[in-house]
Amino acid sequence: MLEKYQLTDMGKWANFVGIVFIVTGILNCISLVGIIPGIIFIFLGLKLRGVKRYSEEAAASSDEASQAGSLNMMVSELSSFFKIQVLFIIIALVLTVLAILFFVAVLLPLFMSAINNPYYFY
Repeated sequence: MLEKYQLTDMGKWANFVGIVFIVTGILNCISLVGIIPGIIFIFLGLKLRGVKRYSEEAAASSDEASQAGSLNMMVSELSSFFKIQVLFIIIALVLTVLAILFFVAVLLPLFMSAINNPYYFY
């Protein structure tokens, strides 16, 4: 049997995090570089708002069939949210590794040659 309190509580937290994602996405869209991540954040926020809607429907539903349908839609929204979030994390990790490799390959030798040159700082 489902605990209606847990469903409504999860809906409240999904709503809060969804609003934070939407606001963050709007703020990201202000800059030219952040338009694509901003749109993705807004989309993820809307997914979490859908989780809230379906959790409230499941908590308010009295018959098992409509409750199961709402729960299936809620889990589907959460599943797509997590898949997109994992893709975002993988992209961030790849970009971080590329930035570290760039630093090691290009900037570190430049700094080392500047330190080894005694007339560089005059």
